Amino acid sequence: MPTSPPPPPPVSPAPAAPQRRVGLRAGMAWTLLGQGAYAAAQWATVALLARLGSPEAVGQYTLGLGLVNPLFLLLGLQLRSVQATDAGEARPFGEYFSLRALTMLLLLLVTVGLAALYPQVAGVVLWLGLAKALEGLSDVTYGLMQRQERLDWVSRSGLLRGVLGLGLLAALFAATGSVTLGAAGIAAAGLAVLVFHDLPLARRLAPGGWWTRHIPADLPRLALPLGLVMGLVSFGTTLPRLFLEHAHGSAAVGVFSALSHVTAAGSIVVVALGTALTTRLSQLFAAGERAGFVRLTLGLTGAAALFGAGLMLLALVAGGPLLGLLYGPDYAAEGRAFVWLTLGGALSYLASCAGFAVTAARRFREQLPLFGAVTVILALACAWLIPPHGVIGAAYAGLIGAGAQLVGSGLIVAGALRAGPAASASPPGDL
Repeated sequence: MPTSPPPPPPVSPAPAAPQRRVGLRAGMAWTLLGQGAYAAAQWATVALLARLGSPEAVGQYTLGLGLVNPLFLLLGLQLRSVQATDAGEARPFGEYFSLRALTMLLLLLVTVGLAALYPQVAGVVLWLGLAKALEGLSDVTYGLMQRQERLDWVSRSGLLRGVLGLGLLAALFAATGSVTLGAAGIAAAGLAVLVFHDLPLARRLAPGGWWTRHIPADLPRLALPLGLVMGLVSFGTTLPRLFLEHAHGSAAVGVFSALSHVTAAGSIVVVALGTALTTRLSQLFAAGERAGFVRLTLGLTGAAALFGAGLMLLALVAGGPLLGLLYGPDYAAEGRAFVWLTLGGALSYLASCAGFAVTAARRFREQLPLFGAVTVILALACAWLIPPHGVIGAAYAGLIGAGAQLVGSGLIVAGALRAGPAASASPPGDL
C-alpha cells in the first residue's frame, strides 16, 4: 500500500548573504562624504533661517534642537558604538534594535513634557523629537552596517537625510515663514530615509525577526554609562544657549548658534575619521597591539590638530567678512567671538580624538565622572561669563569646557593603555 511522502522539514530563516566590505580607506572616504553632506545640510539650515528669517528664527530652531538632542543621545545609549566595538559579535542585532525602539518611544513621551516646559518653541520641540526618534532607529541599523564595514550605506543614508531634510525645511519655511512647519519637514525626511533606505539594507545583513521582549539586563547596564556621557556632551552644547536665552534673549542664541555651526561643521572631518577608525581601534586594543593602537590614535589626533589650526587661522584673517558672507550683516560684527569659538573648537576636536580611543578601549564607565565634572565646570563658566559678556562670554565658557574634556579624556586613554585590554573593558554590572 503506497504511503504518502513525509512532510517537508520546516523552513528556517535564510542566513544573511555574505556582504562585500568596503575596507578602511574607502570607509573613511565614504564616512567623510556622508557626514560632510549631513553636517553641511545642518549648517545650511541655520544659514537659510538666518537669510530668510531673523536671529530669532535661528534661536527658536537651535534652542529646540538643543533641548531635544541631549535626550536623544542619552536615551540612544550609544548602541551604535557598543555594536561597532563588539568585535566577537556576541549579541544578535534584535537585542540592540528592540532596546533602541523602546528608548525612542520613551524619547517621544519625554519630548511632550519638554514642549510643555518651553511653550515658545513647543511645536519645534515636538517635530524635532519625532525626527530624532526616527533617526535613532536609523542609527541602530548603522551600528550593524558599521560592524560589517558597510560604511558606504551609512554615509549614503546620512547624505539622503541631510539633503532631503534641508529641501523640505527650505520649501516649508519659505512658503509659510514657520519654523515649526520647517521642523516637520525634517521629520518627514527622516521617515522616508528610514523606511525606504535603512531598513531594507539592514534586512540584508540581519534577516529574520528583530523584535524581542527578552532584552538581557546586562546590555542596557553596559550601554547606559555611554548614553549618559553622550547626553552630558550634548547638554554641554546646550548650556550656553540656555544661559544666553535667559540673560539676553533668542536673538543672542541665534547669533551664537550661527557662529558655532561653522566650528561644528569643521568637526565633520574628525568625526568621520574617528567613526571609520573606531572598529579598527577596538580590534587593535582587544588584540593587545598597543603600538598600533597608539599610532592610529596619534594619526587621528594630528589630522584634527591641523584642521583646527587652519580654522583658527581663517577666523583670525577673515572672520568678520566670512560671517557677513554666510549669514548677513547682523553677524559680521562678531568676528572676535568667532575667533574664540574656533579656539574652543580646535580643543574639542582633540578631545574627540581621545574620546574615540576611550570608546574603542570600551572604557564606558570611566567617561561618566569625567563628563559630569566637565558639565559642572562648563555650567559654572557660563553662569560667570555669559550674563556680563553675552555671546563672547559663551565662547570663553566653551573654551574652558573643551580644555577640561581634553585633559580628562587623555588621562583615561593613558590609564587604559597601562591596564591592558582585559582590565580596561567595562564589564556588565551595576553603575
